[in-house]
Amino acid sequence: MPRKMKLIAAASACALMAAVAAAQAQDVTPKIDDPISLRQNLMKDAGASIGMLAAIAKGEAEFNAAAVKGALVALNAVALGFPAQFPEGSTSETSEASPKIWEDAAGFQSAAAKFIADTNQAKGMTITNADEMKQAMGLVGANCKACHESYRVKKN
Repeated sequence: MPRKMKLIAAASACALMAAVAAAQAQDVTPKIDDPISLRQNLMKDAGASIGMLAAIAKGEAEFNAAAVKGALVALNAVALGFPAQFPEGSTSETSEASPKIWEDAAGFQSAAAKFIADTNQAKGMTITNADEMKQAMGLVGANCKACHESYRVKKN
């Protein structure tokens, strides 16, 4: 790869990572004994990763294989830690967790297992261009949408 292309790729990756860092800077302070703050931070991390992938998919950012891989690895890490952050009754005024999470615990655990499996599959894909990235994004994004529709109460 010519030197100029390497510099452009590196600058693009830095810009994408800066966007992720900026999104994460708005997080609530996570507390190890507070599952609500932990899962809210996990969701913000997932949102930052999805936002970066969406920017590439929309043509607003250049495709960068390393940045895409990093976002997919981050989404898998979120998926792995997420189900444990919903002990019975862990809700508050700031939480968007629907009571259905505990009423349909088996369904929620099944959705979480699918999210883990799909993010694991996506992070293992060889992605060399934006079209391949969009396939991985579709695999992961379907989980986000399904879970939000079933197990989330949107608060303003």
